[in-house]
Amino acid sequence: MARLADGDRSAFSHVFDTLWPLLVGFARRLSRDAADAEDAAQQALLRVFEHAHRYDPGQDVAAWALAITANECHAVRRKRRGVPLDTGGEMEAPGASPEAVAIERDLLAEATDVLGTLRSQDAETLAAAWRGSRPPIPPTAFRKRVQRATERLRAAWRSRHGTS
Repeated sequence: MARLADGDRSAFSHVFDTLWPLLVGFARRLSRDAADAEDAAQQALLRVFEHAHRYDPGQDVAAWALAITANECHAVRRKRRGVPLDTGGEMEAPGASPEAVAIERDLLAEATDVLGTLRSQDAETLAAAWRGSRPPIPPTAFRKRVQRATERLRAAWRSRHGTS
């Protein structure tokens, strides 16, 4: 991803091959509808490529891409419910206050930043749990890894934002 962010277009295929299964699996887990998941994952991948120049190499790629995918899944759900979307995709619901929209956008950005501070193993473990896939390890070991990664995520959040 860092090569793509630096303008190396030859990295495109590798980034696509690496991220696509992760994003579509995550989107399927969130949307529970295969067609909606494909749409959201495609949109998310387009956004990843459109915003590759903004990628911070110090940030975890998976966490960054999963946050974008979560946004796209949310947008697909809103669209399916008939909630109008503005060009920025920020309208949460009809009549949502600008303050509520801004708070949600800021919260998502902060969550993405905090995910990016985790060790890559923790981010990968959480991504696997979100996808509903388990690496070839015993279920109890995987649950323990998820528990530890979640604890580290909570601790990272608390260190930035306090206990609330």
